[in-house]
Amino acid sequence: MLYKSFLLLLCLVLTAGISAQYRNDNTAFKTVYLEDLCDALTKNPGHLLLDVRSKGEYEDTSSSANLNIGRLKGSVNIDINEISKHWKELIPYKKKPVFVYCSHSQRSRRVSKLLSDSGFTNVINVNGAMTKFNLLKDQSIPCAGNIYETQSAFKLVSPAATAQLIKTRKDLFILDIRSDSAYLGITGEAGSNALGRFKRSMNIPFSLLLKSLIYVPADKPILVVAESSREANIAAGSLVLNGYKDVYVLFNGLWQWLATSTKEIPDKANYWIHSNPFRTVTPEEMDLLLKQSPNTYVLDIRPKEEFNNESKTQPWKNQGHVKGAVNIPLTELANRADELMPYQNKPILLYSFGTGNNDVFEAARILFAKGFTGLHVLMGGIWDIRWQAANSKGLSYLNQWVEAVPKENL
Repeated sequence: MLYKSFLLLLCLVLTAGISAQYRNDNTAFKTVYLEDLCDALTKNPGHLLLDVRSKGEYEDTSSSANLNIGRLKGSVNIDINEISKHWKELIPYKKKPVFVYCSHSQRSRRVSKLLSDSGFTNVINVNGAMTKFNLLKDQSIPCAGNIYETQSAFKLVSPAATAQLIKTRKDLFILDIRSDSAYLGITGEAGSNALGRFKRSMNIPFSLLLKSLIYVPADKPILVVAESSREANIAAGSLVLNGYKDVYVLFNGLWQWLATSTKEIPDKANYWIHSNPFRTVTPEEMDLLLKQSPNTYVLDIRPKEEFNNESKTQPWKNQGHVKGAVNIPLTELANRADELMPYQNKPILLYSFGTGNNDVFEAARILFAKGFTGLHVLMGGIWDIRWQAANSKGLSYLNQWVEAVPKENL
């Protein structure tokens, strides 16, 4: 009977996708922020660390190289899709602390709910998971050196740690492996052009790297930079295989650098060149903007069905909207820009679902070309407001800016 109940619950959890993301936090199960993880592990002897990512992710051998981001030492790996075959292995921990983690704290929340509903009495979801861990491990997780391990021979460094590396390692060779047009910011995509480049960098496109190793010094530390982590991780692995000993990768690439505030990197301009006619803001900086300038025009450029929580093909994109936002889809913006003319020289906050595509930067480009001067692009979009509120210590207040989230996606 227990087995049948477990399988039924598993089916419900796996088919739920990423719906009901955060409403079970500290109700169905407990949560812990990464800054508090060291203390929590110490205070819970006999605990289990459960990694619910794929075997490839756990072993840093995933074909999706950007997901090879290390693991927590001593953890047990059971892929979320394999739990039905291995759930009996967890029974000895029904009354013991079980810390569940993955890459972004979405799969781990689903498994945490599953375990709690199956009679596990002390389940703790690790907020932010390995993605947040890699952003904090160099400065905010005191036991990071003792609990983190990776099979990769190169080192992932956060934007803040990258700035420190550039500052302290004067011999650092910064290798930018984007295409030459992306490096120069002259592509046809406003998002790629917004990323800028490091001042001391050298551009060797990824496709030419192995033929151009003569230009990469073997006796210096190497920092590999790309738009995201996928190609950077592959390139770094290739360098190691070719005898390079001291190789670093900017974690999550220049997208993460662009999304890191000057609060975290006060001297950011010392290392980075860009020509953006707009300001990029994090959810924290959005909060300050909307408080200091309450008449800011908030522009949501998503398709109407997403803004209205009516997406049928991608229901996980029904995430509500920022309070007071006006929806003008990107496809209509050029023809409707006149509606915004009263705000031509006033603050405008632009956002989309996230910033993993070109849309919000294209919207900024359109408005700048029409003379708008106070443009602010929200990095991470509506998704990141909610993700940061749930996974970053001290940022739960960000939830106040989001409204109309459907019950199934709370």
